[in-house]
Amino acid sequence: MERLLDIKDAAGFLNVSEMSIRRWTNSGKLNCYRVGGKRERRFRRSDLEEFLHDSQNHSLKPLGIGDHKVPDGSHMTHFYSGSEDALRVSIPYLLEGIEREEALLVVMPPDRSRDLLDDMKQQGHPVGDWLKGGRLSVSAGMDSPEEMIRYLAGFAVRTQEFRVLGDMIWTVRKGWDLAALSVLEQAPTLMPPVENGLLLCQYSLEDFSGAAIMMAAEEHRQTIYKGRLEKSPYYAHPQ
Repeated sequence: MERLLDIKDAAGFLNVSEMSIRRWTNSGKLNCYRVGGKRERRFRRSDLEEFLHDSQNHSLKPLGIGDHKVPDGSHMTHFYSGSEDALRVSIPYLLEGIEREEALLVVMPPDRSRDLLDDMKQQGHPVGDWLKGGRLSVSAGMDSPEEMIRYLAGFAVRTQEFRVLGDMIWTVRKGWDLAALSVLEQAPTLMPPVENGLLLCQYSLEDFSGAAIMMAAEEHRQTIYKGRLEKSPYYAHPQ
């Protein structure tokens, strides 16, 4: 008898977040079986293979960084050295979202978000109009992982398509420890089912400890470093 896969296995197989798996099953796009008293989702590998075959040509989203594309629902990290390195990724990532008419959320300490928006204005982009029109939202982050997870979930469910950019130094400014940061980085598996979104978390190699950088490599399937997008060899939730 074929072994049924659980939702974590299915997410690993399709290289997407668990929230996307929930949305696809709820909408009927992806077949699943309900088992046990809690009606937990289970999946046949053959159904996942068929879904992957049908969707692989049109479910990839451009990052705006080189010609890199990632599956819908991807949760990625960018390791950077210095503000210029951070901006080389964050600005094209956001502009691609604007081009695709996605809702944007930037989560950074006020000084860093101000620098980011000023750089975009200097490049001639109508940042003020995007803010007034609701296409771009800026947050300094919440005081606890639970509050931030609820905030992210609310933003995601209010939008048709979205992308989130977070410079995770804001968690340090809030006084979070590594355990709290780890809880937040698991948010894509805890949020309500949402698709049509991307999440990019930036980590400064100068400001974070080695333990925090390793945690980020373990919690994100894809990493960006020096302009290259690669699968993290340390990802802790393999297929």
